[in-house]
Amino acid sequence: MASAPALASPHPRRRFLVRAVAGTAITGVFLLLLSRYVDWHRFVGLLRQSRPPLLVGAFAMYIGLYAVRALRFKLITPRAPYGTMFSITCVHNFLLRLLPMRTGDLSYAFLAKRAGLAGLGEGLISLVLVRLFDAGTVVVLFGATLALNRGVYRGDPRVGLVAAGAVLVLGILGVVFFRQLLGLGAAVLRGGGRLVGADRNERVRRFLDRVESSVRSFASTPARVLFWVAITTTFQWVLNFLIFFAIMRGFALRVSVAQVVLGGTAAVVSGFLPLGGIGTFGTLEDGWALGFALAGLEPSVAVASAFGFSIVTLLYGAALGLVGWIALTRGSFGQGSVQTREASDDGPTDAQR
Repeated sequence: MASAPALASPHPRRRFLVRAVAGTAITGVFLLLLSRYVDWHRFVGLLRQSRPPLLVGAFAMYIGLYAVRALRFKLITPRAPYGTMFSITCVHNFLLRLLPMRTGDLSYAFLAKRAGLAGLGEGLISLVLVRLFDAGTVVVLFGATLALNRGVYRGDPRVGLVAAGAVLVLGILGVVFFRQLLGLGAAVLRGGGRLVGADRNERVRRFLDRVESSVRSFASTPARVLFWVAITTTFQWVLNFLIFFAIMRGFALRVSVAQVVLGGTAAVVSGFLPLGGIGTFGTLEDGWALGFALAGLEPSVAVASAFGFSIVTLLYGAALGLVGWIALTRGSFGQGSVQTREASDDGPTDAQR
């Protein structure tokens, strides 16, 4: 494995330190707020009454979830070997859980570039695209479940349906006009560089050229690719909520599928926010506890299950992240086995062919 380049200045370390301190502070604040509601005896009891076979079954489904996520990225980057993409997915999702302020989400683009599967800009655009599909799919599942199970929801269902509808419309518009939005963003970036005179710098000019090249590569993405990404995303989130259900049953908590979708959506939405602390501790538990309290669970039980869920899924992610990292370091990771977009800016992508 090629060694990572040394840092040219202390600034990257300083920025990482600032993010780490901020993430730790956010974690501490959220956990302090939750500690006012958690019953630690109930939490210990929750762990004691857990059913290991169900939690093991949930882990098996978790592996399947990662397999589907890897398939989704492969649909966008067809030239990528599936095994390498699965390993990148494992590492990416663990770093997303581990690093504060959702900075771990950016690791996908860096890992894909390091493995020679895609350029940095192409990886970032892929990430934005799948997040748009994620947001739209989650609110569809939430809105449909809420419409069919209003009696389960303790909050105002009209507010939930209006919010879900608004996010759905924005998500659909974002996907439909994704190419135009990318072009607009590239034009604004280029114009801003010219306005401040930054485009006179050779490195900045090369960066802007790579951004425009990545935008061109996605501008011709066939509709069938987006269709299959949408189908894969839907299957992924159905499987995700089934994992939520299996973990709750693994803690011997009797919840319905409707409660899991309505309650788990709040945890998912809070996870989208760039406010997460270390290991996403804090925001994830808050969203989970609030969601399941609105879905009918006693607040202390909802908080206890939030901590249990967070610990279990962090362990799942750590195990798969380790496996993924070992697979990447033993393979061709970092050797540029596949030509990246920066190295071939003018050629069409595999998806376009």
